[in-house]
Amino acid sequence: MIVFGLLDSHALLSQASSVRLDSFVYTVQAMREARARLKPHGVISLAFSMLNDQLGRKIYLMLQDAFGGYPPLCIQVGYDGGVVFLESEDHQISLAPDCLAQRDFWDKTATYSDPALRADVSTDDWPFFYMPQRIYPFSYLVMVGLVLVLALVLIRSFLPGRPQPGVFPFFCSEPGFMLVETKSITELGLTFGNSWQVIGLVIAGIMVMAYLANLAVQRLRIANAAVAYGLLLAFLAIGWWVARGGGLPSTWAGRFGTILLLTSPLFFSGIVFSTLLEGGGEISGIMAANLFGAMCGGLLEYNSMYFGFQFLYLMAAGLYALAFVWELFRPKRARKVISPARILAARG
Repeated sequence: MIVFGLLDSHALLSQASSVRLDSFVYTVQAMREARARLKPHGVISLAFSMLNDQLGRKIYLMLQDAFGGYPPLCIQVGYDGGVVFLESEDHQISLAPDCLAQRDFWDKTATYSDPALRADVSTDDWPFFYMPQRIYPFSYLVMVGLVLVLALVLIRSFLPGRPQPGVFPFFCSEPGFMLVETKSITELGLTFGNSWQVIGLVIAGIMVMAYLANLAVQRLRIANAAVAYGLLLAFLAIGWWVARGGGLPSTWAGRFGTILLLTSPLFFSGIVFSTLLEGGGEISGIMAANLFGAMCGGLLEYNSMYFGFQFLYLMAAGLYALAFVWELFRPKRARKVISPARILAARG
């Protein structure tokens, strides 16, 4: 028997929650992995405190998908709106009505099997378990738009005049960086566990990659970002392709490969940033555009709530490609000599 217990305080769930500690436990892929570990007569028992019927329908559909179309048995128990979902590898599980009545249990299978009850299943790419359906977060756009307008007003004071064409690649690259960072935290959370320690390690890894990128620009005298752009886009494409295939195996080699695959774009992104920053332009205008781009990247991250996290790869690649094309065709200016310490301080 495999038992999914109450992993969190579901009855006290905040409406501000999105990807929680237990989100990747309740996905179709997780149910399939659990089924693969069952013996021929094994049973999966999943207990959950139901906030609404749509959430129960979501679990019902995920278990049904994982077990090849065979629906689970859904039993409501007498505490905190709890429902137990039962699935058997041999599809022979059943409970007599009188047995349920003696224990004040109720069969809720008919309720959650109703196709009129709309719900979308959670996946490793779209693990928003507490969202019953994929709905584009339009409600966020008004508030986020106001934040961006306010940020633009504040950042405008750092610009000596109109934004120069040379700051456009910095504006595009920072949202791409934010999207890659978010995707890295999500995928490493899926690989190692979605905990604060993992998030801390990802952020530490980003700082290390930024330092190594700046060091490479200094020691190797990198003057052209074209190669770094090409490798950056190549690793984003590889990461997207691997993510679509379900990721690397959960072995030590697979985990190490996941870390390498996720951090490599950040390294090449750092080289691109440092190389462009050394290429000229007013630092105040560049960093203002970069900061505003970071805030726009935060807005773009919300697209994952509808399209999934793999979509962030495509958006990041599109932004970096746009910055690369702009850099190729804009008039070049004389290069400045800027110390790596100043570059790292600016990036931080």
